[in-house]
Amino acid sequence: MFRHILVPLDGSRLAAAAVPFAVTLSRAFDARVSLLGVVEPFPEFARLPNAAMQEADERQVTVSAAYLESVATAMRARDLAVTTVVRHGNPAVEIMAYAEEAECALIVMGTHGRTGLDRVRMGSVAQRVLRYAVVPTMVVRPPKAESPADEAPIAGVTATLDGSVWAEEALPIAARMARALAVPLTLFRVIPTWSYLVGAGWDGGYYESENEEMMRDEERAVEEYLEAVAARLRAPGLAVRTHWQRSAANRVEEDIAAYLAEQPAGITTMASHGRGGVLLWALGSTAEGVLDRAPCPILVVRAGTLDDTDKMHISASPTTRTRAAGA
Repeated sequence: MFRHILVPLDGSRLAAAAVPFAVTLSRAFDARVSLLGVVEPFPEFARLPNAAMQEADERQVTVSAAYLESVATAMRARDLAVTTVVRHGNPAVEIMAYAEEAECALIVMGTHGRTGLDRVRMGSVAQRVLRYAVVPTMVVRPPKAESPADEAPIAGVTATLDGSVWAEEALPIAARMARALAVPLTLFRVIPTWSYLVGAGWDGGYYESENEEMMRDEERAVEEYLEAVAARLRAPGLAVRTHWQRSAANRVEEDIAAYLAEQPAGITTMASHGRGGVLLWALGSTAEGVLDRAPCPILVVRAGTLDDTDKMHISASPTTRTRAAGA
């Protein structure tokens, strides 16, 4: 599936956090890796003489090329096929353009934020790539250690679901990744606690939460849904587990992030709506909330971009579909 992996690098330690994960995935899928550096043009307000700008630009290209080659050399020593590329322009635009031109199957990139995507240094490069790239993109958080390992251990894959067909579009990639890495796949869902308008009239109304019977029915429906999905995914060499939990405070992104924090050395897959990117995934801001909070790498698959051979149609129960649609 992932025959060509793209890793954008800008020379920083935080961006380089993506490299160990690219190494692990390259080994698992026998994929080649392209390291991409983007040199941004000087802004017009710099008002530098043409000769000075050209010299400075050439210097940036030389520095970027040398850095990329140093990373590539270390990766080649691990018997990986690695090439380096330096381009000019807007980083996000060039990352997406090269990914399509070179037929990359996966982008693996680090963020520069203290708490996630809203504080990336390069003017929301990661956000733009996640929202608009047609290529699946994995975002890697800054490492806690000063020197990350040469190869990242991945102990499991979690696929977050909400009962919608959109969320399920990440399942083929999640399953193939878990199988290639020889790790278990966990299907995870958070169940919100619903309230209903009761006694509406001229003077307004009031809301009541679900009663115990309604909650048990919903939980049973979710269990059946997850198990039905798991049954379709299970195959030789792939162990599939299911897990759900109820959100008392209805802060789904916080519940997902908290669960992922308990999964050591794991990665997570999520799907986004094709039109508006991550912001329109599932419950509105849920995906960005998870991306901002979860400590593990997040692989985002844009709905509607998988080849027909990679798509997997999994039917859920009518109850689950209805509740997801009303989320």
